[in-house]
Amino acid sequence: RGLAFLHDAKPQVIYRDFKTSNVLLDSNYSAKLSDFGLAKDGPQGSNTHVSTRIMGTYGYAAPEYMATGHLTAKSDVYGF
Repeated sequence: RGLAFLHDAKPQVIYRDFKTSNVLLDSNYSAKLSDFGLAKDGPQGSNTHVSTRIMGTYGYAAPEYMATGHLTAKSDVYGF
C-alpha cells in the first residue's frame, strides 16, 4: 500500500531502493517505509521515465534500469 501511495501521488515518487529492510513495523504491526534517501520525483507531463545515475542495492534493481538508467514506477515493483 505504501508503494502504491507513492506511485499515485502528484508528483509521483519513485522509491528506487525498495527492499524488506526498508519496511518497518510499528507497535500495531502496520508497515512504514523508511530510508527515502534515494527517492526521486517520477516523470512529469508526457515523459515516460526519469533518466538518472544508477543507484540502489544491486539485486533489487530492475534490469532495464540497470541497463539504461531509465527509472519508472515499474522499477520499484521489480524490487518488491
